Formats: sequence, structure tokens, C-alpha cells
Amino acid sequence: MMNFLTKIACSSNLFKLNNLSPYSSALVKSIVTTNVYYCEAHENEEAKKEQIKEKIDPSIDRTRIIPVETSIRYLKSAAYKETYGDQAVWVPYRRNHKGLIPPRKTRKTCIRKGKISTGSPCPICRDEYLVLHHENTDLLKQFISPQTGQVLSFSKTGLCQKKHLQLLLAVERAKDHGRIVLHKSITENCQNECSFLIVGGGISGVSCVETINFLAPGEKIIILTESSLIKSVTNLVQLGKYAQRFDVKEIVAENFAKPNIHVITDELKSINSKEKIAKTAKGLIIKYGLACICTGARPKIIHNKNVEEFVIGIRDTDSVKEFQKRIKTSKKFVLIGNGGIASEIIYEIQNIQIEWLIKDNHMSSTFIDPGASKFFESRLRNKDYTKTNQSVVKRMRYMEERKTSEEVRKGAALGPDWHRLIDMSGNLNSNPENIKIHYGVEVKTITRVEEEEFLICVELMNGEKILCDFVVSATGVEPYKTFNFEDYVDFKCSDDGGIIVDAFMRSSVDSIYAAGDVCTAGWEHSKFWHQMRLWTQARQMGMMAGKSMIADYNKEEIYQDFCFELFSHVTKLYGYQVVLLGRYNGQGLNDDYELLFRITPDKEYIKFVLKNGRLVGALLIGETGLEETCENLILNQIDLTPYGDDILNPNIDIEDYFD
Repeated sequence: MMNFLTKIACSSNLFKLNNLSPYSSALVKSIVTTNVYYCEAHENEEAKKEQIKEKIDPSIDRTRIIPVETSIRYLKSAAYKETYGDQAVWVPYRRNHKGLIPPRKTRKTCIRKGKISTGSPCPICRDEYLVLHHENTDLLKQFISPQTGQVLSFSKTGLCQKKHLQLLLAVERAKDHGRIVLHKSITENCQNECSFLIVGGGISGVSCVETINFLAPGEKIIILTESSLIKSVTNLVQLGKYAQRFDVKEIVAENFAKPNIHVITDELKSINSKEKIAKTAKGLIIKYGLACICTGARPKIIHNKNVEEFVIGIRDTDSVKEFQKRIKTSKKFVLIGNGGIASEIIYEIQNIQIEWLIKDNHMSSTFIDPGASKFFESRLRNKDYTKTNQSVVKRMRYMEERKTSEEVRKGAALGPDWHRLIDMSGNLNSNPENIKIHYGVEVKTITRVEEEEFLICVELMNGEKILCDFVVSATGVEPYKTFNFEDYVDFKCSDDGGIIVDAFMRSSVDSIYAAGDVCTAGWEHSKFWHQMRLWTQARQMGMMAGKSMIADYNKEEIYQDFCFELFSHVTKLYGYQVVLLGRYNGQGLNDDYELLFRITPDKEYIKFVLKNGRLVGALLIGETGLEETCENLILNQIDLTPYGDDILNPNIDIEDYFD
């Protein structure tokens, strides 16, 4: 047949060229030859394609079209039963990917040019008898959540993007044809059913949500928060590999919602861990797959029934408003505590008398040593009290409007720059003498007095009495957990009430995780890491919980994050940047260490903690630029003995030397 067509083509060309001059005979011969060669080449290409098709391995060949009727019969066959058992076809599938964290999306397709092009095809592509069709409802239902009635995300099933799109189309067509009908209870309650339930809208909770949404986009997440404001990290600055400085912004909870993220402003009252059901104070019932408790902590308040109205704790936005209102109408207050909140108050407040009660022998002992305390004292004494303008926080802030007492909800926890958002000044003339610090004291009682000038009296253990208008309690926090279990189980907790979690933030109750201030790290710590209830660790734990929940959800294995190898925290005290690394105060070293210092008054304070000639901790105050260098020296455990005191010689750039 091909030779016949060739002759026709040649004759046609000769016919068209008969009118050419005698000198064109060479051109005619060239055209005829070209046509013959083209036809022979076409014949050879067809033959090669047939040979290649015969050589394709039948196990990866996907050129054969399987009728949907055959696929329906296959799902009822003994071969299918032997291969998959009673589980969905995607359950035994394990996705291969580079690194610990899987890519956000699966591959575009597993089949190219009619054959499988990957060594690990998705659950549908690997079995040619699994046909996605609206009539094949037994197969389609395996990819629909029985709780929500929604198609499962490709991050859970492992389907490639092409097959996932075909699945969505087949399910919609099946619904249109009436082959798939959702149960009434599913359609009515799907708003309160989710794959992941996160309780708490603080840093740990929001970090957990953001991590889950990044690793499994599209999976339904519910945030249950008591406040209409939630916290999120912004202005993240990487000072080293581990040390990070960031701000915390407040977001109206409703504005944080996305198509797959639902925010409920309510309080958790009870959990049934067997049924995986959570109940709220307003009577809502939430069905979840995995849950994470991120309810944070509450301030420790000195309780006395007769003076409760005069004792406030600085922890959330509501307590800050109350504090601001009281300093405007008071002459003097007593500040109890020696942590970050107390240090910020004592430095920022003005125009009011303060009696600062500290049980330690130096201020801010939570973070710094006596030497650094002396460094800060000069800053406190020389503070410019003539300044009235606050530094501007360049980000949006939202305030809650409350109409009735029934609508009052617990405020969001404070951020690291909370004091920059309010006017912390009283009505007196400010001067350094307005602040009086009492070292090594503890409170015995707080009582009312009948004095006209002051309202209460604070009596110390040493017998001293202090008259004041109110008391601010900043003595630390304790884990906050108010809900109960309906199925007679409970968390394994530490002595301070924290939920004990393992290295993957799993609690002792099945399918429930915990992160942030509400939990206690129950795993064996790295020798350079210890737990402190700080914003930095709340973020790290929330992200770790999110990764672990996704790994559990996808039946994958992960490892603990590297951030738990080295303790790191960045804060601001008395106007200075403060970086804490490792055993910065010699924690747990039993005095078996030596210290090296470099102090530049009013500029920087550097302390190295060394054990056996190796750096195990560092305290960096001011803009030192040594954060990453110290991290490397701690983790690599380089012997610094040969360098002696020159390691902190200001004329030697150790950050370049050990780079």
C-alpha cells in the first residue's frame, strides 16, 4: 500500500513538472527521490514504535484501558481482598520523599507516555484495575471522610495531583447522579468536625496550626480559643542557627480563619478520648482526629479573700488594662516577683512610687547573674525620666469591645513588647528615688488598713510593713488546664501540674498532644537544653507538635527537631537585647565550671560558662554579634583552653576566627 502511494505521489509530481524547461530534469529527480526517502523513513519509525511497545514491562504499561465494570468486579474479588484486606487502598501506601518533611504537594503525575515513570507510584496509578469513575462508588468512598463527608486531602492519601483531580470530579459526578449520598448527621455537624483540634490561641497553638496547614494544606483544622484575639509571630530575625528574635502580633480570631481553618471562641469543658469528642462551655460538640492542648499558663496570684480586689497579676490584655487604670489613680504599689514581667514594669513605669520585693539577692535572677544585675542597675538609675513619648510599634493592634458582663472573655496572653502599647505612667513627678528595691524578702500577709492615704498593708517575713494602694503579683506562672475527661482517663502530669509529653509532644492520652506552657518536657534532655516557660519555647513546641501530628496522621516516622539540642532565648531587659544560650547561668553544673567576662559599661556584657575548657553556656547583653559563634562553640565542644582569657579579648574577632 505504501509503495502504491509512493508511486502516485511521484507521478503527480512528474505531472506538475512536465511544463518545466528541459534544464529542470535534475530538480524533478531530486523531488522524486526525496518523497521516496520520506516514505521509507516513516515506515521505519512505525516499525520502531511497534518494537518499543512490545518491550514495555507489562507491570508499568498503562496504555491499556480498563473498563469501569472490570474495576467494580475487581473490588469484590479474592485478589483484591488478598492485596488490601479490609483497609482502604491508600492506607498501606508510603510516600517517598527527600528529607524529614514531605513536600507540600504530591507529584504532578505518575504516568508519562503511557507508562509509570516513578519507582513509587501513588495508590491509584500503581494498580491499573483501580479506575476512578462515578459508577465505582466502592472505590470513591474509600477517599471520603466518614466524619465530615469531604474528600480526603492528597497529603493523607498520597494521590498524585492528576489522580486527585480525577477523584474530585468523579465524586462530584457521583453526587449528581445520586450514587453517593451524605448521611444527615454528617451534613449537619460537619462544621464541628475536623482532622485536627487545637485548643488555645497563643503562640504555641497558632504555631501548631500554621505548621499543620503548611505540611497538609486543605486538612480541616479547628482552633478553640477563649479569647477573640490570637497571637502570631512577626518580624522574625535569625541571630544564629538557633537564636531568633521576633515580635508577637495580635489578630482578631475570625480574621485568622481560612477555608480549612475554623476558629471557635469558646472554652473547652470536657473530652471523651475514646470517642474523640470535645465539648465546650456553650454546648458545642467537636469531633476530632488528633488534638493538641495549648492552653498556656496563668499567673501565680497571692490569694487572700479579704484583699483579692487589690491584688492583680500581669498576664493577659485584660489584666494590663486593669493595671493601667489603677496606676492613674494611685500613689504607690508593691511589685512582687523577679522575672521578665517584673523587670519590664520596673523599667518602663514612671510617675508613681514602687516598692519592689525580691526574694533573691539580685534583680532579674531568672535570666541574669549578680554581675549583669549590677550592669543593669546603672541603666535603671540613669534612665531618662523626662521622656514621655513611647516608641511606636509598627503593626496593627486590635482591642476587644465588651458590652455586658456575660460577654467578657479571657484576654489573650501578653507579647514580649506589651509595655510599649500602653501609657505606664502615674500622676506623680518621677525620679529614681520613686523605686525602692527590697532584696531577700518574702511576703507574710496582705491586709486591709483604715488609713486614709493607703488601702492595704503588706507585711514581710522580716517584720517590715509597707503601705500601698494595690499589689502586682508577677511571681511566675503555672500550667492552665480546666477541662475534664468523660471516660475516666487523665494526663500524666508533673508536680507543677504540667502535662508530661515525650520528645514528639505526645501526652499519655491517646491521640492528644500538648505544647507550650501547659506541658512539661518529659523526655531525656540534651545536656545544653532545659525547659523554661518562655515565648521562644512555646513556638518551638507548637511547631514540633504540628510536625508530629502530621507524621501520626500520615503514619510516617520523624525525628525531634534540632532546636531542642540547644537552649536559646532572646528577650529585651532594661532597653538591652539579651541572648541566653545553653547553661547560661551554670544550671545543673554543681559549681563545677569557670566563668569568663567582658564588660563594657553601658554597652555590652558578655559571660562565657566553661566546663573542662569547653563552652557550655553564654549570656550576651547588647549588640555583641557573637550569637552564632557561641552556638557553634557550644555544640562542637571545641577545647578553648589554649586561648585562655584571650577568647574574650576585644581586639580579637572570635566570630571570624571560629567561623
